[in-house]
Order: sequence, then C-alpha cells, then structure tokens
Amino acid sequence: MHGSKLKNQVPLFTISRTTNVFVRMQKVSNLKLDSMLLGNVKNTNIMSEIQPIMTVFAGTNGAGKSTLSMQMKKWLGELVDPDQIARELKPDNPRSADLSAGREAVKRIRALIKNGENFAVETTLSGSFVLKHMEIAKQRNYKVVLYYIGLQDVQMHIDRVASRVEQGGHWIAEEDIRYRYGESLRNLTPALTLADQIIIIDNTHEPLIVAEIMQGHLVYRGDFAPAWAIPVLAPY
Repeated sequence: MHGSKLKNQVPLFTISRTTNVFVRMQKVSNLKLDSMLLGNVKNTNIMSEIQPIMTVFAGTNGAGKSTLSMQMKKWLGELVDPDQIARELKPDNPRSADLSAGREAVKRIRALIKNGENFAVETTLSGSFVLKHMEIAKQRNYKVVLYYIGLQDVQMHIDRVASRVEQGGHWIAEEDIRYRYGESLRNLTPALTLADQIIIIDNTHEPLIVAEIMQGHLVYRGDFAPAWAIPVLAPY
C-alpha cells in the first residue's frame, strides 16, 4: 500500500519553484509565501480590496487536497468542502448526505461570490459543479487560482483512501474513485481555461510542482512530468 508524505507534514510549508519541492517550515515567524506561486494568498486582505480570490483545490480522492488546503487555510477565507459538510450533516454515514451537502455547498459559494469575499473550495473536479462556479466567479471579477494534485495512477488513489479509512477517515467506494479519476482529468482541461493561475502538483512520492500556468501561459515546467500530467500539458 502506498504511503502519503503529505499527511505527516509539519504545520506550515511554502512552495519553492527553485527546488521544486514543498519546503517544510518547522519554526516560522512572519512566513513569506511566494506571492506569485501561491496566487498572492499572503496578501489576501490587500488583494480583496482590488480583486477577490477564489482558490480551488482539485484532484481525485486521496490525492492530498485537504492537507494542502489546511496548511494554507489562514490565507484563503472560508473553505467550502462538500465532504466536510456531509460529515457534519451525517457523522455516522456521510455518503448518505452527499446530495444535501452539495446543495449546502452551492448555497455557501453563491453567497460568498455575491458578497465578493475570498474563499476556497475542495473538489474532485469529476463534475461540472465547480467549473460552473469558477465561471460565475470570473464574471464577478474574481481571480481564480487552481491547485490540481495528482498521483501516478488510480490504484494509488484507491490505496490512499483505504489507508485513510484504516486511520478513521471517510470511505469512498472503489468504483467511485475510478470514475472520478477519469472525469477529473477530463475536466481539468476546461478548468485550465477558466483559472487565472494553475499550479499542478504530483504527490506520488512527495509533493512536487510539475508546472505553473498563468493567464494561459506556461511559466514553469519541472524536469519531470508524470504520465497523468503529460496530456494536460501538451497544449503548452
């Protein structure tokens, strides 16, 4: 079973394009995040006066979205996570509350956009839900920042979810993970056209920045691109 380096990360990290790795920050005061790479999240209060920010953490279940979003939470505004909402609604059987959680997520996101507030959302990107709201946010003058996290193959996603369940985490059916894996990568292509800034991360062994795209232009590409990311980056 594949292990995840992300789940044991220390409380704070930044991302260095120079070394192409997540740099662990054991003791940090006045942490200075790379404003270009992190979508100016360190300047959230300043940026919100000019242009609100929608941050999207996307990837199939088990990729490591929640770990990344939790590390960055203080810079993001409200974090809308349908899975977390489902757990709050039905702690004993979150999957039975998925539809209600989805409706609640829509309600929260639309209220945040209407009020022009900075916010973030977690998504598998296996449906059109977040794509539609990225488009709505853009129409309301939001800057949209997308972090897409992937693993080498669908089996690793399945294994990491199984490992998470053993540790008390929430269960996702294997057939759902397999379906979401293909749909997520397909939906990544239109998501790239909607986002102002995209950071593509491979978390197979340790989190590595594969590429960064800004305003439709590839501004960084690492020395190695995993197989899942090659078709995504082909147009660039």
